[in-house]
Amino acid sequence: MPIETTLKSELLARIAAPERPVIREKTVLIVAHPGDETLACAGLLPRLADVCVLHVTDGAPRNSADAQRHGFTHWADYARARRKELESAAAIAGIPAASMKSLGVPDQNAAMQLAMLTRAMLGFIAGAELVLTHAYEGGHPDHDAVAFAVAAARARMRGRAPAVLELPLYHGAADGGSAGPGVALHLTQEERARKARMLAEFATQQEMLVGFGVRDEIYRIAPAHDFTQPPTDVLYDGYDWGITGGRFAQLARAARGELGLDSLRPNG
Repeated sequence: MPIETTLKSELLARIAAPERPVIREKTVLIVAHPGDETLACAGLLPRLADVCVLHVTDGAPRNSADAQRHGFTHWADYARARRKELESAAAIAGIPAASMKSLGVPDQNAAMQLAMLTRAMLGFIAGAELVLTHAYEGGHPDHDAVAFAVAAARARMRGRAPAVLELPLYHGAADGGSAGPGVALHLTQEERARKARMLAEFATQQEMLVGFGVRDEIYRIAPAHDFTQPPTDVLYDGYDWGITGGRFAQLARAARGELGLDSLRPNG
C-alpha cells in the first residue's frame, strides 16, 4: 500500500475511533452551501483542532425565487440570513465565525466557474495537511463543482499536497463502491443531539434537511474521479437548474483544458 494511502487510512481510523481523538492536522473543510458542513460532519467538527471552513456559495440563487419562498424580498437578505444560521450552528460545535470563509459564488452557479474556483482553492489548501470536501456523486452541481475544484487545485500543487477525504451525502457508503475506501462515524447519543441542535439553527432549510435527518457520517478517501464523465444517477438532471450531468462533464473538460491539467502528472 502506498505511503500516502496508508496515511489517509490512518486518518480514517482516527476519525471513526470510539475514543474520539482530536484531529490535530491543519484542516480545511470545503463545502458548497451553508449547512453542508453540518450535514456532512457535525460529529467531527468539534474534534478538529485547527480548521478553516470554506463555503463556495452564499446559498442564495440570484433569481430571488428561493429568497421570496422563504419570506425575503431580495437574494442578499436571504444570503445574510443563511450566514447567521451558519454562525449559530457552528458556535454549537465550537467553530468561531472568523474561521469560516466564503467565496460568495451564487447558489447553483459554481459549475459555471470551475477554473476560477480551482485557482481560488489553491490559496486555501496550500499548507493544509487534510482537506474534507464533497464527493463527486451527482447530487448537486455545486457539490460536484467543489469536488472538481479541490481535485484540480491539488493536481496543480507543487511539493507536498494535502490528503483529501470526501463526504458523500447522496450516495454514501463506507465501502466506497467505485469510490475510495472509507469509514462510518457512528454518532453517540451526545453527538447526535448536538448535530440535531446544529441542524435546527438552519430555519430556512428545514424542508430540505428533513430528507437527510440526523444520521451517521461517511468519510472516504477521495479517488481520482474522472470529472469529464457524468457520475451515475445524476439527481440534478431532474431539476430546472440549467445544468445536467452531461453539461457538467463538458464544463469539466473545458476547465481542465484552461487549467492545463491534461499535461500534468498526477499529484499523489
